Amino acid sequence: MPPNGRSWQVLTWSWACTTGHPASDQVLEAAANAAWPYAQLCAWTYLNDEDTAHELMDYAIQNATEYIGRHPNATPAKLGGRIKSRIRRQAQWLANRRRREHSGGSAADLETIYASEPDIEQRIYASELFANLSPFAQAIVNRRWHGYSWREIGRDLDMDYSEVRKAYFRELGLLLQNLSRPGDSPKCA
Repeated sequence: MPPNGRSWQVLTWSWACTTGHPASDQVLEAAANAAWPYAQLCAWTYLNDEDTAHELMDYAIQNATEYIGRHPNATPAKLGGRIKSRIRRQAQWLANRRRREHSGGSAADLETIYASEPDIEQRIYASELFANLSPFAQAIVNRRWHGYSWREIGRDLDMDYSEVRKAYFRELGLLLQNLSRPGDSPKCA
């Protein structure tokens, strides 16, 4: 179990962006530390997923690094405002994208289709879908089934959790797309 507290979070943030100037880096770090609670709030409010706060911060810090490169005399308050603005915009964008994804063709739709089927048929459909996944995606499904978080899965696979999640959902999307084509047999890349 990972240690709790602010120092653990600071060590796990992947804000390796540097401006090349120690003074600018200090301003950027101060603004990032001040914006972290806002990233947690936006992740929970817009996405209902606290782990996404790290992704939101990574995006905002990358943007702020580019900004401070163009405007080296930016104040911590101005930079903090820019970081918070990027966090909020990215969270809203992700939330809107998720809403569009769930409106049709999602796993939730499959669930409603097969909800009225007997239990044994659900297991057959699930095993057929599972068999069409790559070994990588099958390993992720197994870990998620056993209650592992995306961060724990990423740590087990020695990968960044956001890349694991993206690859997994990309493969699920391809599987659903292949299943929706009439006459084709399901194939995953």
